[in-house]
Amino acid sequence: MFGAGGRLNGNTLNLLASRFFVSGIRVEVNDSSRPTQIRAQDLRDLQLARRLPGRNRTKADILVYRHAGGDVAVKDYSARPWWIRHTLGRWLLRREAAAYAAADGVPGLPRFLGRVGRFALATEWVDAQPLSTLTPDQVDTRCFDRVGGILDSLHARGVAVADLHHRDVLLGRRGEVWLVDLAAAWVSSDGAGSLRRRIFERLRDADAVALARMRARFSGRDPEAAVASVGPAAAAWHRRGRRVKRIVNALRGRNRLGQG
Repeated sequence: MFGAGGRLNGNTLNLLASRFFVSGIRVEVNDSSRPTQIRAQDLRDLQLARRLPGRNRTKADILVYRHAGGDVAVKDYSARPWWIRHTLGRWLLRREAAAYAAADGVPGLPRFLGRVGRFALATEWVDAQPLSTLTPDQVDTRCFDRVGGILDSLHARGVAVADLHHRDVLLGRRGEVWLVDLAAAWVSSDGAGSLRRRIFERLRDADAVALARMRARFSGRDPEAAVASVGPAAAAWHRRGRRVKRIVNALRGRNRLGQG
């Protein structure tokens, strides 16, 4: 089982699980059976296990395929109206692919498996529970420290999630935490211009506000006090953003102007 010097040999590593967790941080052991890239033609050989319809006409469907090395999630806009899939869909997919490329290797994100044709992309499927489906008594609030660690790693790569929602935080059975959905993410490289950098800084603050609100929601704290604790500038931008979001949601048909 152990090699010279008491180290695990290669055969033993292959017998171990392909992933394990230390203090909530995912550590992965190389597993050649796991997919590294999925192409459109690959899907023809895989079994479709489930379809999660988009919440509205601007959202992609999520198709989950069985794969011997781990299930694959395909975010697919092909069933959306042509004017959505050719405009918003392709634009969001380009943004998400760029964000995953910039964030490559950050723990707590599903592995990116590439674009799948013009209207889809693939990641590994994470079998975990969305935070949005849980009640406060079901949530260990230490998970928000782990979310904060993932955000710190993303921000260090110049990636702001920009639309962090509790639907996009997944909790595993053993305390694992993942963030999914980088469609709205903003990427700012080291050589980015001042405008792009300023936008990144605003959206980085928006991530901090979203995390503070989530933590407050599940710990019984006042959400507005939590937002204020992030800082006055971030709180002011949050209020402006909420007004804009209400207008956008009304245009998308999600709610009536003036609601939530």
